[in-house]
Amino acid sequence: MTQEQLMEIIAILSERKKRVEADINALLEELEEIGTYENIDDLEDLAQLEPLNDTDKALLQKLLDEKKAIQKALLKIKEGSYGKCSDGSEVPFEKLKADPLYEC
Repeated sequence: MTQEQLMEIIAILSERKKRVEADINALLEELEEIGTYENIDDLEDLAQLEPLNDTDKALLQKLLDEKKAIQKALLKIKEGSYGKCSDGSEVPFEKLKADPLYEC
């Protein structure tokens, strides 16, 4: 992989990391808002919030996992092992450009 291609991947990963972090922050704010929701009058209101809360928690976990994968990819770039399989072969640039978190 050329230095130019590597820089392109870094830009893609950095932008993706910013979007994921923004989504995480928005979701955390939403969960906090739901947790302090004062207009819960009865069990029906509470029952309607519970699945939403579980869905939001699952989405939050997915976003946190994606952030971790992005950080791992950026670390591999820094170490010089990004895009390389354990057998020594290299992942084609086009594959990494389409899915920069791909691992062999």
